[in-house]
Amino acid sequence: MSLAAWRRHTDLVVFGTIGVLNTLVHGVVLTAAVEKLRLHLLLAHVCAFGVANIFSYLANSRYTFKVTLSVARYLRFLLASLVALCLTLGIAWLTNRIGMHYQMGFAIIVVTVPLFSFALVKFWAFAGQRSNPNQSAPDKNADT
Repeated sequence: MSLAAWRRHTDLVVFGTIGVLNTLVHGVVLTAAVEKLRLHLLLAHVCAFGVANIFSYLANSRYTFKVTLSVARYLRFLLASLVALCLTLGIAWLTNRIGMHYQMGFAIIVVTVPLFSFALVKFWAFAGQRSNPNQSAPDKNADT
């Protein structure tokens, strides 16, 4: 396997691992917001999404794409995350509309949305921003 092919696979594995951790962050913040802060469920989810999204951006910047942080890149990342959320809701709505069990819709979401999200983040939000793999420090020329 070539270095480029190996990198594509490891990027996806790291992205997926961060996604699992991100889900845990969302769950912890959601639970704290509902149980401790007594926030309305929807507001608690918005807060949890915000914290988890920032965590995901920080972790993916550092470990998946190895770039420095920037506001412009975060805004692209946030938009990509919102597009993935819309895709999730669209699949859920469509599968429900055609009479599929919601768990089947969820299975479709679990398979398709993370792959779509990875491609969108890699090729748009972080496009052209990967640092040299031989460098130990993140790219110093990233946009701000």
